[in-house]
Amino acid sequence: MQSWLLDGAKPLHFDAAVAAALGGRFDPLDGGGIALNLAILDEHGQVCRVARAWDLNDYRRATDALLQLGLVNTGRTLRQGNLSFEDVFEAPATDCWPQQA
Repeated sequence: MQSWLLDGAKPLHFDAAVAAALGGRFDPLDGGGIALNLAILDEHGQVCRVARAWDLNDYRRATDALLQLGLVNTGRTLRQGNLSFEDVFEAPATDCWPQQA
């Protein structure tokens, strides 16, 4: 699993928790080396963080972790530049976001 902020993107105020939840080992040869990308949107609907899984187990782990943090799967795919996203997650209304310590 890889995860990174896009250049110039403003991260969610609880981005540290998102990054920690998506952390783990990184091996692009797992799962045949096919990238499965997840987009995480900021409060303005712009992609701020990308998560890349290299196998279905990592993909499921990432989606479960994002849901546990309160992010919502929009049920749509997205293409932005040279990246295709299999799932797009957004934060719920501001008053529902987890508070970062």
